[in-house]
Amino acid sequence: IYEPLFEAWERYKSLLRKCPNHGFDDVAQLNMFCNGLRSQTKMLLDASAGGSMMMKDSEEAITIIDDLAASDYQAHHDRSQPIKRGILELDTQNEILA
Repeated sequence: IYEPLFEAWERYKSLLRKCPNHGFDDVAQLNMFCNGLRSQTKMLLDASAGGSMMMKDSEEAITIIDDLAASDYQAHHDRSQPIKRGILELDTQNEILA
Protein backbone atom coordinates (compact mmCIF):
# COMPACT_ATOMS: atom_id res chain seq x y z
CA ILE A 1 0.00 0.00 0.00
CA TYR A 2 1.39 3.36 -1.03
CA GLU A 3 1.51 6.05 1.63
CA PRO A 4 2.96 9.45 0.76
CA LEU A 5 5.99 10.46 2.81
CA PHE A 6 4.18 13.39 4.41
CA GLU A 7 1.37 11.11 5.63
CA ALA A 8 3.77 8.50 6.98
CA TRP A 9 5.85 11.14 8.80
CA GLU A 10 2.83 12.86 10.34
CA ARG A 11 1.31 9.52 11.38
CA TYR A 12 4.60 8.40 12.93
CA LYS A 13 5.03 11.65 14.88
CA SER A 14 1.42 11.38 16.06
CA LEU A 15 2.03 7.86 17.37
CA LEU A 16 5.10 9.05 19.27
CA ARG A 17 3.12 11.92 20.83
CA LYS A 18 0.40 9.51 21.96
CA CYS A 19 2.99 7.49 23.87
CA PRO A 20 5.44 10.04 25.31
CA ASN A 21 7.08 7.51 27.65
CA HIS A 22 8.12 5.14 24.86
CA GLY A 23 11.78 5.27 25.90
CA PHE A 24 13.20 5.31 22.36
CA ASP A 25 16.00 7.78 21.72
CA ASP A 26 16.03 9.87 18.54
CA VAL A 27 18.31 7.44 16.69
CA ALA A 28 16.06 4.46 17.45
CA GLN A 29 12.99 6.48 16.40
CA LEU A 30 14.60 7.40 13.07
CA ASN A 31 15.67 3.80 12.48
CA MET A 32 12.12 2.56 13.11
CA PHE A 33 10.63 5.18 10.82
CA CYS A 34 13.10 4.66 7.97
CA ASN A 35 12.94 0.87 8.20
CA GLY A 36 9.16 1.04 7.86
CA LEU A 37 9.32 2.92 4.56
CA ARG A 38 9.15 1.49 1.06
CA SER A 39 12.53 1.06 -0.63
CA GLN A 40 11.82 3.90 -3.10
CA THR A 41 11.14 6.32 -0.26
CA LYS A 42 14.27 5.18 1.59
CA MET A 43 16.31 5.84 -1.55
CA LEU A 44 14.80 9.33 -1.78
CA LEU A 45 15.77 10.04 1.83
CA ASP A 46 19.29 8.71 1.28
CA ALA A 47 19.71 10.81 -1.87
CA SER A 48 18.50 13.90 -0.02
CA ALA A 49 20.96 13.17 2.77
CA GLY A 50 23.82 12.91 0.29
CA GLY A 51 24.40 9.29 1.31
CA SER A 52 22.86 7.08 3.94
CA MET A 53 20.27 8.83 6.09
CA MET A 54 21.47 6.71 9.00
CA MET A 55 24.87 8.42 8.85
CA LYS A 56 23.32 11.80 9.69
CA ASP A 57 22.89 12.94 13.26
CA SER A 58 19.28 12.80 14.44
CA GLU A 59 18.72 16.57 14.29
CA GLU A 60 19.93 16.82 10.70
CA ALA A 61 17.98 13.70 9.66
CA ILE A 62 14.76 15.07 11.17
CA THR A 63 15.29 18.37 9.33
CA ILE A 64 15.75 16.51 6.04
CA ILE A 65 12.62 14.42 6.61
CA ASP A 66 10.60 17.48 7.66
CA ASP A 67 11.70 19.35 4.52
CA LEU A 68 10.96 16.42 2.20
CA ALA A 69 7.60 15.78 3.87
CA ALA A 70 6.63 19.44 3.42
CA SER A 71 7.65 19.31 -0.24
CA ASP A 72 5.78 16.02 -0.72
CA TYR A 73 2.68 17.51 0.91
CA GLN A 74 2.80 20.52 -1.39
CA ALA A 75 3.30 18.36 -4.48
CA HIS A 76 0.32 16.15 -3.61
CA HIS A 77 -1.94 19.10 -2.93
CA ASP A 78 -0.90 21.00 -6.06
CA ARG A 79 -1.81 18.00 -8.22
CA SER A 80 -5.18 17.49 -6.56
CA GLN A 81 -6.46 21.01 -7.18
CA PRO A 82 -8.72 21.27 -10.21
CA ILE A 83 -7.57 23.33 -13.15
CA LYS A 84 -9.63 26.47 -13.43
CA ARG A 85 -11.15 26.91 -16.82
CA GLY A 86 -12.35 30.22 -18.15
CA ILE A 87 -11.70 32.96 -20.60
CA LEU A 88 -8.06 33.48 -21.47
CA GLU A 89 -6.92 37.04 -20.93
CA LEU A 90 -4.19 38.30 -23.22
CA ASP A 91 -2.00 41.33 -22.86
CA THR A 92 -1.71 43.76 -25.80
CA GLN A 93 1.42 42.18 -27.27
CA ASN A 94 -0.08 38.69 -27.23
CA GLU A 95 -3.34 40.00 -28.73
CA ILE A 96 -1.41 41.33 -31.71
CA LEU A 97 0.39 38.00 -32.14
CA ALA A 98 -2.84 36.02 -31.86
